[in-house]
Amino acid sequence: MTVGQLAGMIAAVALVVLVIALVWFLVQVVKAIQQATANLADLTKEATELSHQADGILKNTNELLEDINDKADKVDPAFVAVGEVGQSVSDLNDASRDFMDHLAQRWARRNKWTTKLGEAVAVSLFNRLKNRKKEK
Repeated sequence: MTVGQLAGMIAAVALVVLVIALVWFLVQVVKAIQQATANLADLTKEATELSHQADGILKNTNELLEDINDKADKVDPAFVAVGEVGQSVSDLNDASRDFMDHLAQRWARRNKWTTKLGEAVAVSLFNRLKNRKKEK
């Protein structure tokens, strides 16, 4: 074996080692790309499922909001009626207070009149008794 043959043999072995290393590297790259493709497919599938679930949640939320708005519309007249009843009760309180004040004033006037009448009757009776005692 000559030096040229030996150099060719070393070059051939080096080329084979280089090709094997390159093939091994390319196999690893292909595996990594396949893994990334599989992961991307899983992520896409999960994202699609999440999107469908979010759509369902959004639909339910919209239905709940519509239901709440409908019920609020139905309850509003009740609150208005309660407010009107409260105002009516307040007006009735004011009217009854005014009526009672009027009755109290009337009673006070009547008491003054009956008191004066009572005093006059008492004085008249006293004078009669006094006159009878003088006559006896």
